[in-house]
Amino acid sequence: MKKTKQKAKPKPKHAGVMRNDLEGFMRVIGNKIYVRWKGKDFRTGQDNTVAGWKLANEFWAKKLKELKAIDAGEKPAGDTIKNVFEKFLQYKIKYQKIAYKTIWFYKTGVNAVFKEQDKLLTEKEIRTQIQNFIENTNISDTTINIYLNATNGFLNWASDEEQNYIPPKKYIKKYKRKVSVKPKEAYSRQEYEQLLSYFMTDNKNTEIYLLLQFLWLTGARCGETSTINLSDLDLQNNRIFVPNKIFKGEGESLLLIPDAVKIVEKAKELAIERGDTKLFSWKQARLPNLIIGRAEKKLGIKIEGRSLHGFRRTLPARLFAMGMTIPDVQKIMRHRDIRITMKHYDQFEQQILIDKMTDLK
Repeated sequence: MKKTKQKAKPKPKHAGVMRNDLEGFMRVIGNKIYVRWKGKDFRTGQDNTVAGWKLANEFWAKKLKELKAIDAGEKPAGDTIKNVFEKFLQYKIKYQKIAYKTIWFYKTGVNAVFKEQDKLLTEKEIRTQIQNFIENTNISDTTINIYLNATNGFLNWASDEEQNYIPPKKYIKKYKRKVSVKPKEAYSRQEYEQLLSYFMTDNKNTEIYLLLQFLWLTGARCGETSTINLSDLDLQNNRIFVPNKIFKGEGESLLLIPDAVKIVEKAKELAIERGDTKLFSWKQARLPNLIIGRAEKKLGIKIEGRSLHGFRRTLPARLFAMGMTIPDVQKIMRHRDIRITMKHYDQFEQQILIDKMTDLK
């Protein structure tokens, strides 16, 4: 029988070309663009498309500059996880003014995931240590996700175009656990009034008494109350300037009804008496949470896992009961995503339906 010649696979057609000002040459392996330079292949991570070639050229321009700096001794070939993480924290503290609680969040997560921080920060080392962490940990899925989120923040910084320690990748995506998050309990009006009565005659905790009313009337996040300065108050226009939770450096307005303005004025008087520039005296939300938690135990209304954020959760239902629209509630609550507001509305609507069905036989 005559042997038939197997047809050679056609070489992939290039969707673009390498820039003339760059050394080396680009080629396609599979459908990915690689750069050959000094006998070594460098993966660009880009597909063989017109857009991919443009991004591959941009990547190689930066990478080539870095490699030449290493060859000239102007930059080390790599840095340890420990050193890069310290630079990350310094950057966050200096430029983003992150709070102590956020520093603790990053340190706890990264230290849990990266047990051997004296090793170089490389793509291979990252994957190895994350895998070891996942295989050898006995903590809950929720805590695993918290640690991975902290680590992801660090790795995103280390892989951005300015730092360029590692290639930009989704390092933790496949390791995150699926966790059904149970919404934290809200406070009822009865519980709120019980707490108010408890602190009303306690002169030592006048500030807590004012805080309870402030949270109930504004739906403010307890954490952000600890950052409000007297200079942030704009009581003539019934609002307080607060930093945006997600986009640091941006601001937004916490709206105040007249009753809330009166509470803020009393809190301001206390702040001036103690010579403070902050509206409330505590540095973190942990202290008022502890004080109110003890009161809840004495009153028999303590619910495990509930924090002062439960006061924020009560406001949307009260607003919806007044007939406010979903976009209005979104603005008042300062929800970045309207889907969060919709979740509150769904819970409110379900309760209304249950109330209507109470007489069903």
